[in-house]
Amino acid sequence: MAIPSSFSFGSTLVLCLIFVSLISPSTSNYLSDMCIKCKSPRFCLQVFGLNPHRRPYALTLEAINLTFTNATKTVKKIHTFLDQTKDENLKEIYDYCLNYYESSIELLRGVEEYLLKHGKYDTLSIIGNFVKDVGSYCENKFRKIPNHVYVSTLTKDNKNLWIFGSIIMGAADILTNSTSTKK
Repeated sequence: MAIPSSFSFGSTLVLCLIFVSLISPSTSNYLSDMCIKCKSPRFCLQVFGLNPHRRPYALTLEAINLTFTNATKTVKKIHTFLDQTKDENLKEIYDYCLNYYESSIELLRGVEEYLLKHGKYDTLSIIGNFVKDVGSYCENKFRKIPNHVYVSTLTKDNKNLWIFGSIIMGAADILTNSTSTKK
């Protein structure tokens, strides 16, 4: 039995409307507002799920915690690579990346206590930008060793950190412009 084409069209239309309502900015959909500002809205929506009814403060805290967890896992991975490699150039690259990742973790560690609770959202945006840059710095370091070309073993991690940093920046912007910053 064939499905009438009007049913297929209607179903497609409903799905499209649901999708648009999730990603179109509105005063009640802070998730879409935040995700549309980041470097990968699709990634953002996948990571945070499709529950658009969280408040800006809760979304921001979740973004910080996810970024912290992601960076911490990458630090462990870098330590493993450092232990396994004998190549001095790779050790230099991994040490460089490790220093930046550890710095981003330290910055994220106190964000709720020292920034969010006191409304210092402009500083939060600066931290988000730094975290975003850490992913780029680390990735670029693999290409900057003279007379050597190294394939990055951290590309996915660096890209994720870059996106998470942009999510934090978007979250800070939402908090700055929101009248609903309560948990």
